Amino acid sequence: MTQAIALAGYLRDAGHEVVAACVGHAEGGRVPGFLTKGLQCPITEFESPDIKLDADSRSINVWKTTWSASRLSLHYVRSIRLIESTVADMSPDLVVNFYEPLTGLARMHGVPVVAIAHQYMFFHPRYPFSAGTRLQRQGLIMFTKLTAMGANKLLALSLFPSHDIPERSLTVVPPLLRPEVFSLNPRRAEPNFLLVYLWRPELVSEIQEWCEERPRTNVHCFLDHPGKLRSDAILPNMTLHHLDGAFFLEMMETCSGVATTAGFETTAEAMYLGKPLLMVPTHVEQQCNAMDAALLGAGYASQTFDLERLEHFTPRDQSAFKTWVSSGAERVVAELESVVTGTPLRSPDDDVRTHETIAI
Repeated sequence: MTQAIALAGYLRDAGHEVVAACVGHAEGGRVPGFLTKGLQCPITEFESPDIKLDADSRSINVWKTTWSASRLSLHYVRSIRLIESTVADMSPDLVVNFYEPLTGLARMHGVPVVAIAHQYMFFHPRYPFSAGTRLQRQGLIMFTKLTAMGANKLLALSLFPSHDIPERSLTVVPPLLRPEVFSLNPRRAEPNFLLVYLWRPELVSEIQEWCEERPRTNVHCFLDHPGKLRSDAILPNMTLHHLDGAFFLEMMETCSGVATTAGFETTAEAMYLGKPLLMVPTHVEQQCNAMDAALLGAGYASQTFDLERLEHFTPRDQSAFKTWVSSGAERVVAELESVVTGTPLRSPDDDVRTHETIAI
């Protein structure tokens, strides 16, 4: 979601128009308000396959995930038709797919498609894809290939530079961070507090237990939990927040450390701001993110939320990473333009802007 928000802003800055967004969610899910506000375009919602976790939220439950997808297969056929009709109605010059499998199955009526995801680095011959079991890696590769079906080009978001693979139509690009990140002044607030982002609400109990044992450490925890208010103090030293992109960045600016389930965007944002990271992945893709960040000296990969480790860790200097990230907007926009026209529409020294319409 934050990738889409960031890209929409970068495209508009380059003179393009973002005409629509199709957003998939799990059965009974909804589109978060901050995404609607951030994209600033009409949004079409549809049901899309959802990952089911084991009871402890530590790994993907393959059988539950497969059963859920099978049970809702007719819903997904309707979703594909909805994507197709939206593209036909809007008639954009380009469609950008952020790792949505149903887009890979939809007919695009001759409109070119660029697929963007950090998971496309798994197709890179130099990527050390060793996390998880062999079966888990094969399953993730199959799913990733599904999202890439029909794409004219793959943009692999990466925490580090690497060469492109033209024969696979794969280009390596920096993370797409929201512009607000670049204007932040990272520092530590007084009193200090730790910031936590959880992909699944089932993990809250572990954070709560840790806070109960360490009442002097303040923790602010963000998660997709509509039942919680912006400031819901469940303990004197622990506050739950529903997802709010702007408020989360505001808290990251002044926190003393970030604990996360190793989602790509949160990891990259914390690295850019030089915040110590504790990464507790819940599935193989997040394990890869945690491995990459740990190798770059940004933090620890762990199996538990032992937040105390954040208080004793100093990240490695991330100047090279920040330079790589700072080139992301220009690189990605130029790649999208090149797919529409066959050649890049602009260079670093070219201020000419061409108006195109793009659907995300």
